[in-house]
Amino acid sequence: MAEDEGRGFILGRGTKFYEFAKKTGELMWLNLLTIACSLPVITIGCAFSAMHRVLLSIYRDEEKNIAKEYFASFKENFKHATIIWAFYIIYFGVMWIDDFALRALNNPTISYLRILVPLLSILGVLSMQWFFVLQSRYNLTIKDTIVYSFTRIVAFPLRTLMMGISIAVPVVLPAFFPYILPVSILLGFSGSGLLMVCFYNGALKIMEDDGSGD
Repeated sequence: MAEDEGRGFILGRGTKFYEFAKKTGELMWLNLLTIACSLPVITIGCAFSAMHRVLLSIYRDEEKNIAKEYFASFKENFKHATIIWAFYIIYFGVMWIDDFALRALNNPTISYLRILVPLLSILGVLSMQWFFVLQSRYNLTIKDTIVYSFTRIVAFPLRTLMMGISIAVPVVLPAFFPYILPVSILLGFSGSGLLMVCFYNGALKIMEDDGSGD
């Protein structure tokens, strides 16, 4: 008994520092898992969906095994998430081709389309971040997941914007503060993902309360 108390004192167990160190370690481990599972590229959809499943558990203080929950979600969402991720690859591929074609044509009468393409690309990015979240949380059809991903932008515009800013944080901050680059690398995806949870957690609760997340 005395030995356990001594060990707890040395580690600071139960203190804010211990909780911070524990959460940081979990985020680093989750970031590594996400990077490793994203390497085949085609698996990025299920890799990031699984990451958000775990991040929500961390944010809500639900004690679970990080790797076990991650791979369970990865396996569960593999088919749907991979198909939807393929949709986004095609979506952005079409945007790139359209932009290339418009630049090649250089026709003043259709110059407005060159503004439309970037706007649609931004819309795709904003909806894609919702796709990761919705896929990780709800048992929706592929069609409903895609539709909900786009409509959540309208339903929660400010939250969506803040989620998009959260993604940019690990990239932008090191540009101004180079000394935090190692932290940005170790916590890049999971760190920015946790910032996103701060904004979409409330949206998920609203959806669950009105039944739109079923």
